[in-house]
Amino acid sequence: MMIKAGQILSFDKELENTRNQSLQELVKRQDIREFVEKNHLTKKALEDAWVDLLAYVDDHEPCLHCHGINECPKMNKGQQITLSYETYVHRDVKSCQYGLEKHENDQLLSRFHYNNMSTRLALISLKDMAAEAMNKKDASMMILTKQLIEYVNRPQTKGFLVCGGPNRTKIMAGMMNELARRGYEVGLCHVPTLMADVKASFNSNEDTSLVDLVKNIPYLLLDSVGEENVTNWSRDEVLAMILDYRILNELPTFMTSAYGFEDLETIYTNKYNDKREQLRAKNIVSKMKALCCEIIID
Repeated sequence: MMIKAGQILSFDKELENTRNQSLQELVKRQDIREFVEKNHLTKKALEDAWVDLLAYVDDHEPCLHCHGINECPKMNKGQQITLSYETYVHRDVKSCQYGLEKHENDQLLSRFHYNNMSTRLALISLKDMAAEAMNKKDASMMILTKQLIEYVNRPQTKGFLVCGGPNRTKIMAGMMNELARRGYEVGLCHVPTLMADVKASFNSNEDTSLVDLVKNIPYLLLDSVGEENVTNWSRDEVLAMILDYRILNELPTFMTSAYGFEDLETIYTNKYNDKREQLRAKNIVSKMKALCCEIIID
């Protein structure tokens, strides 16, 4: 079937009208209008860029009420079409603010060589914790955050045992986050979970590799020390092995606990009428003291 020239002309005219109406609507958008004014676009440049402008608007519609990467309905989550102009309108794809944030967080989390706690804890900011302490006029937390920031600025071999207070885990996770931000390799280790995981991996090579992984982390936080199910095995063959290795290799180690050194010695004594048990408990706490200074918070 032959298409007549008149039909083609009619179609072209209809397309032109559709494009002109569409462009009139597009330039009502503030972002499009600002782009046009900034680059002094002519009517011809706008007409040539019509398809690119439509693609830009369609791409940005889902972003108008977006509050995070998890809400993104796009196939390429965290990506947005951007427009630029140099002799003609260019269409590019770049990360949005949430995409950039995810990329930054992914890079940060890659420096956590071990984390059996949570991603949320790993992403806690020490600076935010310091600001929160200041807003609440929490004197003990203000002193502690200042001390931790000073450590991060000048890392040393000896770490801290932070005991007492409801926010000890959160604030120490913030410190590990800050170390990771500065390029250090770190780890978050919830001690009760570690013991359960090592025990569950008996009769395989995983129990050894798990302990090896934890003991070799350059900057390690041991969380909830003394809250595990304390046995001779957990104390002498797992925890003592980790602490010994870190002492010998001068690896900075940090701990949180509901208990101070004195109470931990009691907790790690399994049989109170056994002199050897008392010595072993004293020995494990002496290792902790070799690695950490005690800080008590309210």
